[in-house]
This record gives sequence, C-alpha cells and structure tokens, in this order.
Amino acid sequence: MVVGDLILDHYLVGDAGRISREYPVMILTHERDLYRPGGAANTVANLAALGASVIAAGWIGTDPGGDQLMKILGSAGCETDAMIRDPKARTVTKTRIVAGGTHGGGLGQHLLRVDQLGTGPIGAEAESELARRIEQLAESVDGFVLSDYGQGTLTRTVAGAVMRVAAERYTGLDSRHRLLDYPGVTAATPNLEEAAEACGFALSDETGIEVGGAKLRAQLGAGALLLTRGADGMSLFERDASPVHIPVANKSEVFDVTGAGDTIVATFTLARLAGGSYLEAAHLANVAGGISVRHAGATPVRNEELRRALHDSSGMLG
Repeated sequence: MVVGDLILDHYLVGDAGRISREYPVMILTHERDLYRPGGAANTVANLAALGASVIAAGWIGTDPGGDQLMKILGSAGCETDAMIRDPKARTVTKTRIVAGGTHGGGLGQHLLRVDQLGTGPIGAEAESELARRIEQLAESVDGFVLSDYGQGTLTRTVAGAVMRVAAERYTGLDSRHRLLDYPGVTAATPNLEEAAEACGFALSDETGIEVGGAKLRAQLGAGALLLTRGADGMSLFERDASPVHIPVANKSEVFDVTGAGDTIVATFTLARLAGGSYLEAAHLANVAGGISVRHAGATPVRNEELRRALHDSSGMLG
C-alpha cells in the first residue's frame, strides 16, 4: 500500500515556431494532451509495472483531474478503494507546457509548468475516512510506502494509522520536506537536497555525506537509509554497518529526472519485500533509476526493462 500525495501530471504538447505579434511570447500550436501519474501515484504505478499488487491510498477531488488519476491507476491494475474522493478538494495537477515533442512521440522542450495545488489541509471527515480505509485494507498487504510531497495527505492521524497497522511489516519513506517527521519507518530514500535540509548542514563531500546519512538513519530509527546522489550514484547506510557507496548505473543518457525518486523507492521497497538484502535492493534501485532518467517525463519502469538492463550489464561485465 502506498499512502500519500496523489498527483496528476499533465503534459500539454505542441509545436512552437514563431513569436506572437501582440506580445513578445512564443506561440505553441497545441497538438495533444498526455496524462501520467505523479507523486505518490507514480510510486504506485512503478510498483505495478514491476509486478506488484498495489493499493493506492490518498485524497483527491471529484474533479476531472481526480477522474484521470482513477482511470490511469485502475488501468494499471491498481486497487483504488483507498482513494478518497472529496467534493471539497481539488486534485493536485502539474501541467507542463512542452514544445517540439509532436514528432516521434517524445516530449520535447519544457517551456513552463503550471501547478494547480490542493485546497488546503485535508478535512476532518476525509481524514477520518482515509485512516479507516487504510486500517480496513492493511491486512491484505506485505508492506507500505509513505510518499510525502508536501500536499497535506500525510497528516499525523493518517501517518499514525499506517505506523499502527504496519506493526513489524516493512514501511518505506519518501518525503520531500519532512523526513524526520516519520520516526520508526523501516527505511528511507531521500536525495541529497532532502537529506541536507533534514540534517541542517550541507552534504557537499564524502565526510559530510557519511556523517549526515548515519545521523538521519539513527534519528529515524530506521534499518536503512538510501541516499540518492544524482550523477554520483547512491550511498547506503545500514544499522551496525559501514556506509556503501554505489556508482551511478547510467552516466551517459540522462534525459529527464522527473519521477526518478518514485522509481527508486518503488524498486527498493519491492526488492526488500521479495526477500532481497538492503544492498541488493539498493543495486536494483540504482539500475531502475538509471532507466527512469532515460524516459521522457514520469514514466514507470517495467519489470522487463529492469531485467533487460540487468542482463545487458552482466553481459558487459562478463
């Protein structure tokens, strides 16, 4: 079960070839609209694409954006019974205006992003219903992911409900700005910026990274913390073990980093739930992240893609 901020990514794609005579702005000839899962919904979609059965739990509106998210996740085979449709809410939607992507299926050059944010904190009635559904469906799952994009779904009540029903089961954490608000999780997967914000100091060299990573893991009381470092790969911190630094899986073809963090937490979580060690899970997540950044936009990494990448890399090594 993935509990968190379910977001809709909207791509408004067209061709841009001239400047308006009325104002000094580019004219985009609209060709098509693309809709993809974002935020916690992208973590859900990645888990499903890797072969997991997933329950999406979150708070969305009864608006067209909410309809799109329900359709996308339902089509991916995800269970949506824990998605609360609140008529007083607005589904968080991020619209990216993109030029030059109409030929060959690519997304082209991003010109502008327009965010439609939610309507504020979740209401008491919706919050209570979300917690109830999490508790109702919890027995059918092997583990949980808390996906916090700062949009208000993971209140103290909702997060508390997850931690209460999770008991000894795996609980992963992906939090944009509140990493230390979730003590007791099994593992967390912050990037450098998120980790530095939580630490309160810059993680600009190996020493700082090792001190900060160990500190955050201990503060969370987590079994492991996987720190993603962009072009410098990842660093894994486990309880009672020395840090392990993993080189980046792909150095040459970074196309779009959108959604890569969701791919990493999904792969890392599923590998652990399937019986892999933290180190095995980190290596798989590293490869999956390398695939993700070669996709245009937030695109889930499929099981076959990961298998093929692992096969190719083992062939090169052998």
